[in-house]
Amino acid sequence: MLIDDKSRLIVGGRFFYNDNSYNFQKVLKEAVARYGIPNKIYLDNGSPYRNEQLSLICGSLGIVELHTMVRDGASKGKVEGNFRTLKSRWLNALDVESISSLAELNDELFTYINKHNITIHSSTNQRPIDRYKSDLAHVKVASNSEWLDNCFMNRVQRRVNNDATISIDKTSYDVPMQFIKQKVEVRYLPDDLDSGYIYYEKIKYSIRKTNKVENGKTKRKNPLNIDYSKDGIKYV
Repeated sequence: MLIDDKSRLIVGGRFFYNDNSYNFQKVLKEAVARYGIPNKIYLDNGSPYRNEQLSLICGSLGIVELHTMVRDGASKGKVEGNFRTLKSRWLNALDVESISSLAELNDELFTYINKHNITIHSSTNQRPIDRYKSDLAHVKVASNSEWLDNCFMNRVQRRVNNDATISIDKTSYDVPMQFIKQKVEVRYLPDDLDSGYIYYEKIKYSIRKTNKVENGKTKRKNPLNIDYSKDGIKYV
């Protein structure tokens, strides 16, 4: 869950089966798309919130990434207080027997969040949505959805093999032959690797999962076509 520090507006929240870095990225992206780009983000020290991919994403968005001190529960007081309120006002009274899927549970959560955002907050004596809107002129927004999508792509460096393939998460992918033996940056989504691409000089080059039979039949240009019979050296 993500909260705007000044207004106490809940800008993003969702239940997941797993607490991992990519799931947190999804919540952050939803928050940025809906409410704008924060100047700073204050995070826990757990691996979902402190990793190279998140740092790259924050850098692309122009967000300053800050982290709590280790084992400093008080520094997370606002979000922890929000979780306590959520449990006492909503979760503890929820009829879990009526929930048959994660999607339904998140629908209920979104209803709670919307109600929270239009209810006067005890600390500010204002509705979070009204306090947020009072600073709307200072909110930075994404230039367009494509730019935002690109900012949230995960990135890895790979050296292209002689057969014009690379490996991501133990899966082989074909890349354009022009990149053979070169080190390239690959951008992708962990749950949609087929949408990945090589990003080179501001141009996207698509990749695709390797068909080993087809790849083995592909003819490739030999960059150094040497006739060893004419160089005066005997090879054995």
